[in-house]
Amino acid sequence: MAQARQEARRDGGDHLADSVVHIATATDEAYLPYVAAMAWSLAARRDPGTKLELTIMHVGVSAADRARVEAVTDGITVRWVSMHSDNYRRWGVEPEPLILDPHYFRCLLARIYPETVERAVYIDSDTVILKDLRSLWSWPLNGNPIAAVGDLVSVISDAISHWQEIGLDPDAPYFNAGVMVIDLARWRTENIGERVLRQCQENRHRLLIQNRWNQHDQYGFNVVLQHRWTVLPSGWNHYAERALDDVGIVHFLGDMKPGAPLALPECTELFIQAVDATQWAGWRPPGNTST
Repeated sequence: MAQARQEARRDGGDHLADSVVHIATATDEAYLPYVAAMAWSLAARRDPGTKLELTIMHVGVSAADRARVEAVTDGITVRWVSMHSDNYRRWGVEPEPLILDPHYFRCLLARIYPETVERAVYIDSDTVILKDLRSLWSWPLNGNPIAAVGDLVSVISDAISHWQEIGLDPDAPYFNAGVMVIDLARWRTENIGERVLRQCQENRHRLLIQNRWNQHDQYGFNVVLQHRWTVLPSGWNHYAERALDDVGIVHFLGDMKPGAPLALPECTELFIQAVDATQWAGWRPPGNTST
């Protein structure tokens, strides 16, 4: 952790060591139990010396449900941002149904945060946090706009069918956008979020991986940031089908939701512990037979 902070100072300035750690996630009403579990685990694993702000981008979450989530965020500042159409227009982005989906909210992080905030970590809501996140937040980016973990689909040619048509390197590594350390200042300068949205809108018929899994904005991120991302240790975006070993964040992506056949029981148990500590105690994903 100390080494990561020292390198981060060289990469982003001495202020990283003591600054507020900015974490962002996205949700709608259906994913509120996941958000609550993630928020509880974030608070439970926070080092007392780490100042955390959690920004939750949302659509349609009531004030009552927001309060239920905040009930488990002891020691964390929580900021809710409504992702309605008027806000998109205020940020200079024309809203349309595709990008009004929570999967695309992270593209607008550089607009959502004030310009004084130069770095943030985006984390999907279907996760459980197992470590304090300051060392992740301060991870050196080495001049790249993001740091991320490689996806289960390992290279561009396996994920993006028309890679040759748009001039991509077929052997370039392909990353998962569920956890990203983000240089917001660079995103603003290069209009990265807007470029990602544009790629997704123009190629919406190409968003499926192998005609099976929807990449959503992950497609656009990998097109725009090919060869421009720093590799994070896999434990910062650990897929729930894999055995636990030095893990910071467990991610229940895709077909690995808690209780699903692909999710290992020890990973599911971590989610159950987290969600049962919230006001959604007893909730289980559809089809989950865990108790």
